[in-house]
This record gives sequence, structure tokens and C-alpha cells, in this order.
Amino acid sequence: MDNTDLQQYIGRAGVSAGILNMKGRVHSVAAASRELGLPPDHFIKTLVFIGQREALILAIVKGTDRVSSKRISSALDIAPPRLATPGEAIELTGYEVGGTPPVSIPNAKVLIDPNVMAMDEVVGGGGTDHHLLRISPSEILRVTKGQVVRVRK
Repeated sequence: MDNTDLQQYIGRAGVSAGILNMKGRVHSVAAASRELGLPPDHFIKTLVFIGQREALILAIVKGTDRVSSKRISSALDIAPPRLATPGEAIELTGYEVGGTPPVSIPNAKVLIDPNVMAMDEVVGGGGTDHHLLRISPSEILRVTKGQVVRVRK
């Protein structure tokens, strides 16, 4: 997948979100923060985990937070999942690490940290390292049918 796939998904699924085209690379929260001039805690990151039986799990946290695999384990009542390698992330989601959007990834169990839900609007991966996605956390929850649970350390 790429940015075009994400744009098509947003239109097809009726997602209320906007894709931001960036001049520089925005492959990390720090880079995105510099590029947009927003504080790092305004951003989210979508981390790809692999659970039992190769289950795909997306953990969405604020850009300044870290994910706890133990908290994911408790939330889903499974053995602790492992963070996907960059190659696995592309294979499983179609997106490179740093560009993974919080929406448009089928068959993923989505866990959204409550700190994310406390925000009105967030900016996250937009499908490539030159795009960002502006979206409300409530829209992420609605579209993904995710679960709000603490996954940050």
C-alpha cells in the first residue's frame, strides 16, 4: 500500500480525515514535529505487533509514549506479543515503519491508549514518509472498531 491506497480507503470508507503532504521526510515523531511545528505530544504512532498465531495487533499511543507488550498481553489475554520487524510491518500492513496510518489496515486488532482518546485531533502516519494523517481519535475508534485500553508503559 501507499499514500494513494490510504486516500482511496478514506474516500471509500467515509473517514473524516485529511492527508498532509510534507516537503521533508516525516518518518519519526521528532521529524514530523519539526516539519509541522507542533509539539511531539500532538502526534500519535501506530506500532505493529505480532501476537499468537501471527495475529496482527496495532497499538496506537501518543508520540511521546512507549508501548508495553505486557499491557497488550493483559488487554487481549494472550502471551506477550512481539514488535514486528520493519520487513514484517510492510508485509503485514503494506506500510513502512514511520508511515503506518492508524486506519486502513484490515484484520488488525486495534488498541488505542486512553491518552490518545483524550485529544481532539491527532496527526499520525499518512502512508509514506512524506505524508501525515490528521484525524480525531474518536474517528480512529469508530473506523477501526478498536478497543480503548492502556497500552503505554
